[in-house]
Amino acid sequence: MKYEITKVFRFEAGHRVWKQNLAEGKTAVLSGYACTDNKCRNLHGHSYILEVTVGSDTLNEQDVVVDFYHVKNALKDLVDNVFDHSFIIDINDPLYPIFKEHFKDLKITVVDFCPTAEALAKYFYDYLVRKLKEANLEEDIKVVQITLWETATSKATYKGE
Repeated sequence: MKYEITKVFRFEAGHRVWKQNLAEGKTAVLSGYACTDNKCRNLHGHSYILEVTVGSDTLNEQDVVVDFYHVKNALKDLVDNVFDHSFIIDINDPLYPIFKEHFKDLKITVVDFCPTAEALAKYFYDYLVRKLKEANLEEDIKVVQITLWETATSKATYKGE
């Protein structure tokens, strides 16, 4: 893309990486298969920073890719009303039935994937791609990448195809 813009969002949310097992899998060799401290399997939260980058090879009639205002509003409901101050849980998480039954008064965001930073970045990417398609803008504006910061030192980026 010749032109790119990035809009930043912030939200607070909890989750758990229920599939985490640091002593197994191909990448465990990096730690010598020794780590058994699977902290992220516990319920915990983050002050997330979501960076949304969209782009185009041309500018529109107002000499912009798209106004930041429109990017903000395309994601505002999802960020503010669905994810912010919620607990994100995978419907396949063994704890999901307990949450569903016993925590009806809590704000729970149910997804169909383990809510890692990588998977959440893809979720936001796919959501914005759908919004652009619904607005018949998918030929004019492309989602370049989504970056989701979990902490000040840890982020995941999804770039799509």
